[in-house]
Amino acid sequence: MADITKELTTLSTGISELESLLEIPNQVKRPPCVILCHPHPRYGGNMFDAVLNQISTYLLSSGIATLRFNQRGVGMSSGESGDGTNELIDTESVVELTSSNPKIDGSRLGIIGYSFGAWMALESAFRTNLIKSLVSIACPQNKFAQYGTVQITQPKLLILGDRDHDFTLGQFKFLANRMSEPKKTEVITGADHFFREHRDLVGDLSCEFIKETL
Repeated sequence: MADITKELTTLSTGISELESLLEIPNQVKRPPCVILCHPHPRYGGNMFDAVLNQISTYLLSSGIATLRFNQRGVGMSSGESGDGTNELIDTESVVELTSSNPKIDGSRLGIIGYSFGAWMALESAFRTNLIKSLVSIACPQNKFAQYGTVQITQPKLLILGDRDHDFTLGQFKFLANRMSEPKKTEVITGADHFFREHRDLVGDLSCEFIKETL
């Protein structure tokens, strides 16, 4: 278990007050940091999602800080869940606020999103150059498809389980192939959208990619 400092705080984005948790490994001074974006609030998604928990454990053990936050209307965060429009604005604000935190190296900022959170991660990387590396895990097909026609220039890892109920493997490979370089794809055999019994692998793949590219 990594020796870490935990800070449960509120991030003010201008339109929302978002509950957040910053975890910093104590063995590194001003470490790089990865923002973790949770699944859709309407289906119970929150910052303590099991997939994100596993990813955070791997990152912290590797000397990389993590910042997770509850989207609007989740936990202690203000506001109400919506269609993603305000959530995207909030996520972009979280990126900006995190990049200026003196306790981490804001020039080495990554983002990882799972399911709905993968859309947040992809769009945030498209909107700002503050993000240096990103991981998309089980992004919904209808959101993932739109990124084949835009340039996301940061290194990106695209992960899907081959039994995902929302996304056929053939369609994933086709759409991932359309996305701009640099990119890497990983298909996890036997995994569905929830990655039960495969969360260690998701955590390991995500962490290794971040270490290589951040």
